[in-house]
Amino acid sequence: MSNKTLLNGVFNQLLEEITPEKLVAESCHLDENTFTVLDKTYDLDAYKNIYLLGSGKAVIPMAEEVARLLKPFLKKTLIIGPYDTDKTFDNGTYMQSTHPLPSLKSIDSARALQEMLQQLTEDDLFIYVLSGGNSALVELPEEGISLNEFQEVTRLMLHSGMPIEKMNSVRKHLSQVKGGKLAQQTKAKGVVLVLSDVIGDDLYAIGSGPFYCDQTSFSDAEDALNTYGVYDKMPESIQTFFKEGRLGIHAETPKKPYEHIEHHIVGSNSIVLEKAQQLLQKEGIATSIIDEPLQGDTSQITKHLLKFTHSHQERTHAYIFGGEATVVVKGEGKGGRNQHLCLNILTQCYLSCDITFLSAATDGVDGNSNAAGALIDTHSLVDAKARHIDPQHYLDSFDSNSFFEQTGELLITGPTHNNLLDIMIMLIEPNPTQRETNG
Repeated sequence: MSNKTLLNGVFNQLLEEITPEKLVAESCHLDENTFTVLDKTYDLDAYKNIYLLGSGKAVIPMAEEVARLLKPFLKKTLIIGPYDTDKTFDNGTYMQSTHPLPSLKSIDSARALQEMLQQLTEDDLFIYVLSGGNSALVELPEEGISLNEFQEVTRLMLHSGMPIEKMNSVRKHLSQVKGGKLAQQTKAKGVVLVLSDVIGDDLYAIGSGPFYCDQTSFSDAEDALNTYGVYDKMPESIQTFFKEGRLGIHAETPKKPYEHIEHHIVGSNSIVLEKAQQLLQKEGIATSIIDEPLQGDTSQITKHLLKFTHSHQERTHAYIFGGEATVVVKGEGKGGRNQHLCLNILTQCYLSCDITFLSAATDGVDGNSNAAGALIDTHSLVDAKARHIDPQHYLDSFDSNSFFEQTGELLITGPTHNNLLDIMIMLIEPNPTQRETNG
């Protein structure tokens, strides 16, 4: 079995191990009338009514598992996701919204959640399943900001290379439902089950923290927009809104967590890496997890990975990285951060060892393509040039997907209805000459 075949198989097995329903099932249990989430218990008899709410890319399988556990107790369900589905919920409503750009569907979804939460009393309990993608799926701009203006800011940020936490600081200040503002709509007890799509599992950032709170200010958000060259390109009305925010004309986001709402992280990138390590070790591959997450521009990550590989080429070993790269898009091609990273490595990889490298998104959707990522090895560059396919041309055109479509090195899984950041696996083998020398 080739190393590419091995890593491809491991990645597909991994996606089966980290399904949202499995992660919820591993974290949540029901014993008669006691609902346990990790190490916290909730007496369901203590509440008048129990509701199931949620939003995000993983909302359907997460909600299905909660509904399976709590079916006799649930009064009503309302969930929002990006995918079309034929799944149904008893006394429930599924609203399909949009991602990565908010739309009228996003506004309708936000208003539906607001109305539902406002109806709940202190005697009620709601369980909210939250995963990545929420920031676009559920949206209601602050008064005076139009949907078109909000979309334009989102589009500019997505193409600027701005990290997700910086983007979320902006969204929270332009939104009526981010940064803890949705929590202000209810007095009911809340339990939020979270699949983390941010580095460090920061509750302030996941899904833009609709039920948590916010550590950032109007000034922080404005600084982020300026740093990534977005501020001056924004609609004038939004520039004015931020200026007024800094002057105290608009209320700041909530700064303290709410006592009546508790959050539990049931899935994260660290769990993804641990399960990947177990799968590789079952295949007899010595494997290490690199704790420092990969983040930042793909060009910088490429340099880091090649430097790392150069200093770790003495033995056969697999190294697993987590995180999420960014790409400042300057072309009209098709691709995503993972494919762009793989192509970047191909154009600069001049090593005296054999490598096999996989980089993929756990949600199965890398950028504007139909692929999760790509899988390359030491021979990829030679094979491409033999077929007169110039990697530098596709790199400069930001068209990595077209390159890997021709070389047959795309990882295509379809949407996984999950979102736990990205995984990168670097499998290093000394070349034959080195093996003889080391032996």
